[in-house]
Amino acid sequence: MLGLPLHPFLVHFPIAFLSIGALAAILFRLWPHPQGESWGVYSLLVGWLLTIPALITGLIDKSALPADSPANQLANTHTTGMIAMWAIFGLALYVYYLGRKRGGLSGYQQWAWYGLLVLGLVVLILAGHGGARLVYELGVGT
Repeated sequence: MLGLPLHPFLVHFPIAFLSIGALAAILFRLWPHPQGESWGVYSLLVGWLLTIPALITGLIDKSALPADSPANQLANTHTTGMIAMWAIFGLALYVYYLGRKRGGLSGYQQWAWYGLLVLGLVVLILAGHGGARLVYELGVGT
């Protein structure tokens, strides 16, 4: 669109919603505040959905890299990490949904949910750092 890569414009929204949503969901679950926890979960859902256009545009931009580009290996790692992150947060949302359907998260489900949220954040940070390296070190998408 307009000769500009869309991916760099779209990635900031899912990063913000997923990060803040995961932190809010954990924080307001540990220090009970139902409205805050709900806000965190809705933010996670919005971030998870907004990841779809970011992934699609990232794959389009990645396909434009020349086959002999030194950025290809890092782009593959970044793409794999972001797809894994999307799956992890999706699984976390599913665990939350199942727990709510059964009357609330408790026991191992609650700890599995915390673990998935933390794992999702770690993968988001690591894979996001790979994306930043693509832009700032290798000049991809600039």
